[in-house]
Formats: sequence, structure tokens, C-alpha cells
Amino acid sequence: MTEINALEKIKGEFLENNNSVDIPLIRGQKTFKAILNEKGISVSNLATQSFLPWEVFEETIRLLKEQNGCALKGDAMNYKLGETGLPIDSIEGRIAFKVYGKQLGQNVFRRITPIACILVWAGICVNQSGKLVLLKEYQ
Repeated sequence: MTEINALEKIKGEFLENNNSVDIPLIRGQKTFKAILNEKGISVSNLATQSFLPWEVFEETIRLLKEQNGCALKGDAMNYKLGETGLPIDSIEGRIAFKVYGKQLGQNVFRRITPIACILVWAGICVNQSGKLVLLKEYQ
């Protein structure tokens, strides 16, 4: 299955819910609001940088496929791009490098929570401690 098929699955799930969904967080009972538009998804839990373009999800699926269906999430809160906790082959690192043009050694804005939660909610991935796993039908 391609990255495009995964995007179509996400879009389909949103369309079934009138383009606006309360997405559950991985931990706890809280949710965040996610709203679909033609260029991506706006989320309520990213403050000033609340828009996630489709390229974020395409790159995440591409990385997961390259890593045999499993990739580290990455820790943008405590590490700079390229450090041990935020390698370029982590989801957070790959997105920062490929989508947002960050360079090694730079600080990265944390986006992993809504990305992971949306992929889990859409039935494309499962969450594991520190990593995201692509379901077999999307590999």
C-alpha cells in the first residue's frame, strides 16, 4: 500500500465525521480537535504552528516503510536534530529535516503527538513505547 492510500484512509475517516474530529491522546482521556482541509489537517494542540500539511503524513509513512514498519518517534523536547534522542531516521527528525528544512543541530518544534494520534485513530498505526508501528496492510 502506498503513502497515498494511507492519506486516502485518513481523509475518509475525517469525511465520515464531517471533517472535524476529537482525536484521543495516546495517554489519558483527553482529546484534541483536528480539522481536515484540502492541504492537510489543523490541530488544536500545537499552539502557533497548528497546521500539518499532507507531506508530514506522507513522509511519516515513507519512513515507517523504510524502517520495516517501525520507527522511533524522536524527542524534540530534549534533543536537537541529529542528537541521539532525535535522529534523522526518527519520525520527528525526518519531518523536521525533510518537510520543514531544519538542519543538524537545530531545535525542532514538537509535532509527534498529533501525528501519531491521527495515524493511530485512523487505523494505520499502533503506538508502542517510543515508537510507532505501521499496521501490516499499510506496509
